[in-house]
Amino acid sequence: MKLAVYNTAGVKQADKDVKVTLFDAPVNPALIHEVVTAQLAARRSASAKVKTRAEVSGGGKKPYAQKGTGRARTGSIRNPIWRGGGTTFGPTGIQNFTLKVLKKKRSGAVLSALATRKDNSVVLEKFEFTKTKDFATAIEKVATGKKLVIMTGLTEQAILVSRNLSNVRVCDYRNLNVYDILWSDTLVFVADALEKTNEILGAK
Repeated sequence: MKLAVYNTAGVKQADKDVKVTLFDAPVNPALIHEVVTAQLAARRSASAKVKTRAEVSGGGKKPYAQKGTGRARTGSIRNPIWRGGGTTFGPTGIQNFTLKVLKKKRSGAVLSALATRKDNSVVLEKFEFTKTKDFATAIEKVATGKKLVIMTGLTEQAILVSRNLSNVRVCDYRNLNVYDILWSDTLVFVADALEKTNEILGAK
């Protein structure tokens, strides 16, 4: 397959003929959905928390006598069935939402997601940007829409020049994930990132 190659000024140099098997996997929507669901679940934080009857203040004294009042017996005003009492089966704040996904499924979903971007991938010769403005200008010439820049080594400089751009994300080729691939409209491989990605994900 052929991919367009751009320099750091965003000018197209040539069409590079690359031999990779990354984009040959069949698209499996069900597998992609399973892995994306697991990714989003892993990002959830258990921020909701309610108090049980043991945590609500007060209620140390028996509110009234066991017998003789005609009312139902009770031992605490913090009983869950009382107004102001504790909550039964509420969120605890320590829930674990993570879902287990097999390694083969995870890598298979990445390949499946990459196949959907087969016609929307380009190569950037190198990443030598020191200012966000320069990087933004060049990357807009390379592709439109949302861009996922894939590098062989994610540097602090790359993070700094890209973090203020809402339509650009950068990642190391070893950390490619389904959600980011589907989020992007175009994949931008820097230098030999495409070949490196093919080495770890491509068909053996």
